[in-house]
Amino acid sequence: MLNGWKEEQRMHKLQDIMQLDIDYINEFSEMERCPEGVFFYNKEMPMYYDANHAHIWKRVEQAETCLTSIKQFYHSKGLIPRMYLYNVEENHHCVEALSSHGFQYESFTNDIQCWNGENVILPNNPAIRIERVTDTNVQEALEVEMSISTFGEPALIKKAFDNMYRSPHFTYYLLKIDGVPCCTANLFISGRQGRVESVATLESYRGRGLIGYVLQHIQKEAVKRNLEHLWILPINEQVAKVYEKANFYSFGKIKSIHAFTEGKTIQEIRSAK
Repeated sequence: MLNGWKEEQRMHKLQDIMQLDIDYINEFSEMERCPEGVFFYNKEMPMYYDANHAHIWKRVEQAETCLTSIKQFYHSKGLIPRMYLYNVEENHHCVEALSSHGFQYESFTNDIQCWNGENVILPNNPAIRIERVTDTNVQEALEVEMSISTFGEPALIKKAFDNMYRSPHFTYYLLKIDGVPCCTANLFISGRQGRVESVATLESYRGRGLIGYVLQHIQKEAVKRNLEHLWILPINEQVAKVYEKANFYSFGKIKSIHAFTEGKTIQEIRSAK
């Protein structure tokens, strides 16, 4: 009975995570609901992949109808049809129909990490200063983010950054060491759920454990803001290990399919190919 209760609680939290993801993407894109999920789009940034995807997580009853509607919707907006398909096991028939509708696809198993509520303990470093990003230092923070090739094209990064920076739901932080800007991250909040996003370090400053100080700062902010949970989504196992050192534990994994009719894969974008 206890194990069943825990699983029920876990499923409830996964629903919270999915809703947080919807709230997050909706900050920089338009959204239309469909029977199986939602369509996100931003015609002003057609190559910003995060803003232009269908997210399908409910059971797909008719794969042909669903995939046709996705293509028609994005073509009507002048956009490339792209989708994230969750609940992969139950929607295997939809995966099998992708190629016949002109979709390529790649598979992911993404780790979901949650802060355990304990501030990471780090040695005091007087050279480190962490600032909230304001109009005074926003250009410094932007330059750090634009230097990260895995985030995408610099012009797209700038547009996305401008949208999120102006939103009251995002707070950006900038770490400087000896006065030099070298790390950024932002905290997205919806309700009492928080998520750490856009974690970035200049290449020449990596390997020094600086991200830990940024995460420690954000953890303190989460307590001040009385957040129920603080989530983070590592892009690979190596990054997950960094977050584990900052007291983020693995809550679970989500399997997904990223399908698209043309353009780069997510793996290519992350590899900066």
